[in-house]
Amino acid sequence: MKKKKYLIYGAMFLLLGNSCKKADFVEDNTNPNILYGIEPQEQFLNTAIQIHGQDFEAFYDSYRRIMPWMQMNTAQNGNAKTFLNDVGNFNSRYGIFYPTLGAQIADLNALIALKPESERPAYVHMAAIAEIVKSYYGFYVSDINGSLAYSEAFQGRYGGTLTPKYESQQELFQIFETKLKESIATLKATQPVTQVSLGNNDLWFKGEAVKWVRVANALRLRIAMRLLKRDEATAKAIFADVLADGEQMASNADGWVLYADETFTSGGNWDITTFRAPKPTVDFMLKNSDPRVRLYYQPNNYSEENFEIAKDSGLYPANAVWNPNQYVGAPISPDDATGAYQSWFTVKRVSASLSLDTLSFLNYRMWQPANNGGDGVVTLPLITYADYCFMRAEIAARGLASGNAEEWYNKGIEASITFFDNAGSIAKLANYRQLSADEIDNYKNAADVKFNAAKAVEQIAIQQYINFYKQPNEAWALFKRTGIPNKNTALANVDLIIDASVRQIPRRAALSIPAATDLNAANKQAALDAMAQDADFGSGPTDLFGRVWWDKK
Repeated sequence: MKKKKYLIYGAMFLLLGNSCKKADFVEDNTNPNILYGIEPQEQFLNTAIQIHGQDFEAFYDSYRRIMPWMQMNTAQNGNAKTFLNDVGNFNSRYGIFYPTLGAQIADLNALIALKPESERPAYVHMAAIAEIVKSYYGFYVSDINGSLAYSEAFQGRYGGTLTPKYESQQELFQIFETKLKESIATLKATQPVTQVSLGNNDLWFKGEAVKWVRVANALRLRIAMRLLKRDEATAKAIFADVLADGEQMASNADGWVLYADETFTSGGNWDITTFRAPKPTVDFMLKNSDPRVRLYYQPNNYSEENFEIAKDSGLYPANAVWNPNQYVGAPISPDDATGAYQSWFTVKRVSASLSLDTLSFLNYRMWQPANNGGDGVVTLPLITYADYCFMRAEIAARGLASGNAEEWYNKGIEASITFFDNAGSIAKLANYRQLSADEIDNYKNAADVKFNAAKAVEQIAIQQYINFYKQPNEAWALFKRTGIPNKNTALANVDLIIDASVRQIPRRAALSIPAATDLNAANKQAALDAMAQDADFGSGPTDLFGRVWWDKK
């Protein structure tokens, strides 16, 4: 049996390598006649690995699809003309949920059910927490796929149906809301017996119930934000209900984030070193003195020393003046990466030992601390406190619930900058420089950042977009939900121009048409047929530019 070890920061716990019976269970859990004698909390451990440890999702879905679409990076030599249509291996999340992650949570519940009846009341917190994880990931999958087999799924080996029904996205969102409320109620209620703690098997919060309540409330807000284009009344009701709960995220310590050592993202698929920084975001950050620019991006190698060497070599005239700005973003549109702009992508050779590259790259150790021999900690966020603050700010700015939009906006900026400052520090960035006391205040008071009630929604969305540096799916959802940023906003993302024509970005995953041999083909086809009744669905299941239910025009 091959074993791979991961050391999770904080928990100091070896994953998968510390127990053969756990590894065997994960490998063999397709056998309907076998249920190994592991503890349910041990199976919960594997959910974090499934969610965060997906190098194919990083390689294809994030780096090469969503991030270029959302102008969060470009290819090393500019975006190709096919970059909006090249979606091979996209939608990893669907294959993670079915069968693995969903089945792991079903197994956890089955393992609890195998306990003596007298012991089961000690596991209600564990089951509630697992339900939060399942709701999060079900929402994440539905977000770009629409209808899913959910309520009846993952039960085949426990006597349930092998042909689970599909629920529409509208139905799914209501299911997630109901399940999350139930989990919150369970976790807040006084239990008659002491609960079995997840402990180190919970790599996020060590089983701390109050942290999971706060996460569940933040997730309810995130799902409700998706409803705004379809069902504002229901969204407003959820906002009011969530905000009436006294347990809310209050600091970065409440964020749903995994911190793992460098081995967790050490494989080649995690390598992001060939992707350039995007010009619109870099320009906005520089103009407004955003300290995150040095955390998000690599400085180019036009140091003053290297510039002088280039002048001495005759590459630049003797009267040329060094530009101290070493953060330069790449043009976004494929048309801009050709012709006159091509020189931006051309590395200038000074000598056998020195070549100068104008454009910045993404700061690779923020994504892969092991890169080039590093040994830092990787930060993998799902819902951060900054995310929560910006949701509160937007809800207030739109008049959808009570609250002070400016106060939450500024809290979000502070939370985001300090979060990424910590992430850069523990990742051991080569260019890390400690955040100074006045940098956050200077940024909050910059021309395009200082809160302006007349532009509140735009400002909040821009700050959300910048904050989603390591959550590209949320940046994509933000754009689909608000249309921000765009060429007319302060952070001026450009029109995507290919062969002199403005192109649109994909809106969802390509949905597969079930084969006739698929045991559940009838239910899958019925779900596709139902989605196709929506005028926004597009030309067919594989139309990337069609929309799922929540993404109403």
